[in-house]
Amino acid sequence: MDLQLFLIFVILSLARTKTILGNNLNNRDECITSRDIPSSDPLGCYVFNNISVDSLNGLSSLNLPPIYRDRYGFIMDPGLCITRCTDFLFEVAALRNGSQCQCGHSIDFMSSYIKTNDSICDVKCVGNLSYDCGGKDSYTVYNTKDGVLGHPLPSISISKKMEIIKNQNNDSRYQQCVKDSPYCYQRLLNGTIPPLELATMSVDKCIEFCRQNNFEFAGLEIGTQCFCAHNYDHVNQLSSDECSTSCAGDNNQICGGPLALSVYRTSEIKNNPPLQIILPIVFGGVLLLTLIALAALFIYKYKYKIRNNPPKDNEERRFSLERID
Repeated sequence: MDLQLFLIFVILSLARTKTILGNNLNNRDECITSRDIPSSDPLGCYVFNNISVDSLNGLSSLNLPPIYRDRYGFIMDPGLCITRCTDFLFEVAALRNGSQCQCGHSIDFMSSYIKTNDSICDVKCVGNLSYDCGGKDSYTVYNTKDGVLGHPLPSISISKKMEIIKNQNNDSRYQQCVKDSPYCYQRLLNGTIPPLELATMSVDKCIEFCRQNNFEFAGLEIGTQCFCAHNYDHVNQLSSDECSTSCAGDNNQICGGPLALSVYRTSEIKNNPPLQIILPIVFGGVLLLTLIALAALFIYKYKYKIRNNPPKDNEERRFSLERID
């Protein structure tokens, strides 16, 4: 049974990838990493009715930029936009002007957008010239429930998803979310090329795989991929929302994002006590040492005074008083 599941996953993985054919890459010989492609045709070409509230600003309701643009400027395509919207549990993914992606919920979308002639959406996607990505003021729209093969909607609520993204730092092994390269053989964590890819991927499975192969760092990407390395470039850090893809094997964990790596140490690091515990202990210790030092100084001075100024007996005291009189 396990072999059958593995073969099914391999077939799906091969079916869902397609090489980028961007305008910027027509005259290049570089190998570009494979990309996800839609599993169904678009719903059509749509324009805003200019009456209702714009329902494609769904990302802004999560305190994210309402328009999602790929960080390289030449890889936006339907697969990337659908993945972004799917990660944040939106049912509608809309592409505009070749390079812009917006997300929304289906009920709100149908009440604020009007379907128009497909010829209005005639701008090719910068990441794949085989697809249209809207027009200047029009959107090529996809249903994310069909999505891309191997990247279903997470089975958790959006509030839970945002909480998981926010709390990734609670794992002492977690390092950061970093940008990966779109070029073959230039991946940020290049100890394992090709990467380990599992339909049941989780953070622990990736860390264990890299640890068994004696790597210091493990990186997860797009929900199913695992990369390993001995070191990596820390300056490519991204905001936490760029690593927003739920792990295929555990939706309560984050496994990177499109060309974004969730990086972990493979060695266990014990959690340090929080400052609210450390600071009182430090201040209490300093205060105790100070009191001990003051007490020792007082005792020393008292003994020194006694030794150098011994008390006089009664006769000496009386004689001293008579001389004074």
